[in-house]
Amino acid sequence: MHARVILASLDVENLFINIQVDHTINYITKRVHYNSTPKLNIPEVVLRTLIERSTKEAPFFCPRGNRYRQIDGVAIGSPLGVLLANSFMGIIEEEVFSTTEKTYIYCRYIEDIFIKSANEECIELLRLILQKTSGLTLTTESSADEMLPFLDILVKQIDNSFNKGVYVKATNSDHCLHGESECPQRYKDTTIRVYVGGTLTHCSTCQ
Repeated sequence: MHARVILASLDVENLFINIQVDHTINYITKRVHYNSTPKLNIPEVVLRTLIERSTKEAPFFCPRGNRYRQIDGVAIGSPLGVLLANSFMGIIEEEVFSTTEKTYIYCRYIEDIFIKSANEECIELLRLILQKTSGLTLTTESSADEMLPFLDILVKQIDNSFNKGVYVKATNSDHCLHGESECPQRYKDTTIRVYVGGTLTHCSTCQ
């Protein structure tokens, strides 16, 4: 009989617009120039300037034609958005786990965190510590019947291993693009690839 564990996910609300840009740029340049192998063949001041120009000084236009500059966080859809989001979360994790013990499993994909822990109290404590350290708001979803939807995967705990399948939301209508519709063939081919590819990459078994 295996010991009962809890699967849970933590989700960061509005991560991109709450990134501390200056702090994150300092972190990136430090890692690139002092913790990177091989070294990047570009001066630190040049790298810093390029990132700042691409984030803090990149203008965008609204539908009325007015031009604006984002002064807080990173614009969603920015080419550097994911890089800065991952780096900012890395800063938080390094600080938190330098003094706090990790749960059995802690994995993150940008702002979505997968956790396996001994109990819900440990998960809630970790959520509060991450929240306090980052200044962000995190929400929690716990497993039901040892199953947890994470991103588009349904994860099921079986003894000391996981069984994975494609996660289908309760609101899914089971409708997709009709094969005889007047639509370019490339879209129909993509629909098939998404269904078949998701099954091959997400499912533990063919059943």
